[in-house]
Amino acid sequence: PDATPSAVVGIVVDDACDPGIETGSGAIVAPGLVLTAAHVLTGAVSIRVIRDGRSVIAEVVGFDPDMDLAYLAIDGLSALPLTVSSDGVETGDAGVTYVVRDNEVVEVPVTVVRRVTIETQDIYLEGETSRPGFELVADVQGGDSGGAVVIDGKVAGVVWARSRQAGGRSYAIDPDRAGDRI
Repeated sequence: PDATPSAVVGIVVDDACDPGIETGSGAIVAPGLVLTAAHVLTGAVSIRVIRDGRSVIAEVVGFDPDMDLAYLAIDGLSALPLTVSSDGVETGDAGVTYVVRDNEVVEVPVTVVRRVTIETQDIYLEGETSRPGFELVADVQGGDSGGAVVIDGKVAGVVWARSRQAGGRSYAIDPDRAGDRI
């Protein structure tokens, strides 16, 4: 595998915008700092980060609704952080998306189709935005948002969405090119 799975975490958001519990994934990218998709956290009353059966409270310390990226501060979970970098990522590069499903880390193979500019709306559907990202061949599922796309041992993308038109196609935000805003 391309990454240290101990840096991969599950995210549980209680009382999110939709009634009930929202889940997603993320990765520790610095001591005490988790990178994820901002839409996973929308409307959160409380956020927990889970790894290896341990759960810790998380606090949002960076949030960009246009780029759909967020950082969470956590205490009590340590791991060798993953480096964030999309330098040198090209069409055809293969890697892995690490997501948490049913409290287990799952490796989803990915292949980069191309770099893209994702023309969409912000996470609140209040305005247009352009996000740098990647189109991927990857079988992501609902609840995989925020998962780390790891290529050559580095986080090159954050899972954003799956295609509604093409099976096995997904999109990831490039946190290296979009991350300056958070």
